[in-house]
Amino acid sequence: MRINPTHAARLYLQGLASLHLRERVDEAMVDWVLQQSPPVEVTAGHIVLRQGDPADSALLIVHGELCATVHSEAGEREVGTAGAWDVVGETALFAPEQPRSATVRAVRDSTCLRVPRALLQQGRDNPVVAAIEYHLLHTLTHRLRTTNEGIEEALRRTPGHGAAAHLGGAL
Repeated sequence: MRINPTHAARLYLQGLASLHLRERVDEAMVDWVLQQSPPVEVTAGHIVLRQGDPADSALLIVHGELCATVHSEAGEREVGTAGAWDVVGETALFAPEQPRSATVRAVRDSTCLRVPRALLQQGRDNPVVAAIEYHLLHTLTHRLRTTNEGIEEALRRTPGHGAAAHLGGAL
């Protein structure tokens, strides 16, 4: 059974508002966000973001699965997968001058909402946009904590080095 992408995106946005704002939002607010950020259907294998490209938007995954890879002199390595309710490319919204840091490919057919930077600027009075912003901040905070934990663990395994000495105990 094929899912109507607009219906799925509407349910996704209503769910975000319920989760983060703990309230139902006016349908007109959801409709406005869907006009600014219509759902994008991506087929399995398709590249949705390319490392090094200009970054102008993030993707909220309504359903499906995406995989991020990073290419360096050492070769290409997978850095993670993302599924429904996850966000990819979010640094584009907060560091617009920076290029994409990873290539993101659809692992399976997926539906995403492409969130342009302008949505956050133009939708300041829209509670659905506030829920998206909250979700982005929650995602960034979680990733920062996970990264800090990984750094701390790596430093603990390094002979003669303690994480507190290197990171000032800021973890």
